[in-house]
Amino acid sequence: MRIHLLHMNDLHSRLENHMRIGAQIRAMRAAFDRDGEISLTFDLGDVLDRVRPETEATCGLLNADLMRALGVDGWIFGNNEGLTIPVERWEELVRRSGAVAFGTNLRRSDGSPFSFFRDTHVYEVGGMRIGAFGLTPNYDLPYRMLGVRVLDPVEAARRAVAELLTQRVDAIVCLSHMGLRFDLALARELPQITCVLGGHTHETMHAAEYVGHTAVFQPGKHGFSFGHTVLERLDGRVVARSERVAVEPWAPLDARMMQVYAREQAFAERQLRRPVAATPERLQLAYEDECTFANLLTDILYDAFEGDLALMMAGALNASLLPGAITMEHLLGACPTPTRPIVVTLRGADILEAIDLALKPEIYDRQGIGFGFRGGKIGVLAISGAVAEVEQRAEGRRVRRVLLGGRALEPDRDYRVITCEYLWLSPLFPPFRRARDVTYQRPLVRELLIQHIGDPGRVERARLPRYDVVNPVEERGKRGWPN
Repeated sequence: MRIHLLHMNDLHSRLENHMRIGAQIRAMRAAFDRDGEISLTFDLGDVLDRVRPETEATCGLLNADLMRALGVDGWIFGNNEGLTIPVERWEELVRRSGAVAFGTNLRRSDGSPFSFFRDTHVYEVGGMRIGAFGLTPNYDLPYRMLGVRVLDPVEAARRAVAELLTQRVDAIVCLSHMGLRFDLALARELPQITCVLGGHTHETMHAAEYVGHTAVFQPGKHGFSFGHTVLERLDGRVVARSERVAVEPWAPLDARMMQVYAREQAFAERQLRRPVAATPERLQLAYEDECTFANLLTDILYDAFEGDLALMMAGALNASLLPGAITMEHLLGACPTPTRPIVVTLRGADILEAIDLALKPEIYDRQGIGFGFRGGKIGVLAISGAVAEVEQRAEGRRVRRVLLGGRALEPDRDYRVITCEYLWLSPLFPPFRRARDVTYQRPLVRELLIQHIGDPGRVERARLPRYDVVNPVEERGKRGWPN
């Protein structure tokens, strides 16, 4: 008897591809049934992404309902589920999915388990006992801010494997959203695992890589493919072999999932069309220079948290806003990146270096990728609470000094800077990587924008310049040359 494991990962709310995968998986399961063989369906995390309007409008519940319509047997939260969906909504998300949800390395702040998560589960199918557990990335700082304790994944896996072995399982399956490098290391550490089915790092593998007898596999991302792993007995043990199943863009969509989508679309559209504020003038976005819209967003951060100044990349925004009524849909399109505010300690020299770095075309014109970035270009750094004096030179713009309350930042003095997690995590900005005393804040940057964009005086304040550009040659001419 063979057991077929069909597994998806990193769909990131590509809803159409989710439904295409659904149609193929449903057809494959029907074929297995005709042959008298058994299948299980798993999702390995990041099924949702709040960049997608329907996901934002339903806080991920549409994605969960699509999983239920398909019939998903097991689910491990990815970082998008865990870090962008409020913890108080997790239980409803799990319930709506209909899946066994694994939280093998997730705990409440007091160390107690979440009642709606399982550490392990045994699927009794086809005359086999298939033990499973699931791991999610141990991003300690943001989870701690959310009141969640994330356990060391290797130790959590060790305990899960030991527990499953006491239940006399025939095979152990790890559902992982940890990334391929971790998955390979875990296979070396715990050879009792039959297969590690993975996601998170968006690797495209066409067949499993083996560490001893343990198969490690990850089939791709965004619903352009999914995994098919077969478990069967061979020479007294259960072995796994995996293949990537391509999903063509012209493939049909699953009918049941389409019915669910159509049923919830009207609700999502009502939410997205809800008015948030109104603006009498256009909120202009620019990536190469400071602009009103990025200044407004940075002012909101500066006002929301305690700090000496705020810095935010213009690339957190994706579009200008036209005059008139502003809806949720407008703001989601304009601010798609689901990043969180953080407050960090930086030296004055690091602040100056970061602002100066973002003035270089190779940085502000660069396409942002990774670490939750969902916009276009990175853009210059918008400033609130300070002013940067910039020299316009033949070779480009350079920051001369940064003034805080009319006084220049001291290079070796520490300052508290309000910014976002993308700038701290991205390797493009080494000064932010040197930050200390990082504290995460609970609301998303976009949620603060929605809440405060209509505050009185916001636009007028955002029009005030924060970059004072001077021409050093003209300055010398005004002063005259020394004798």
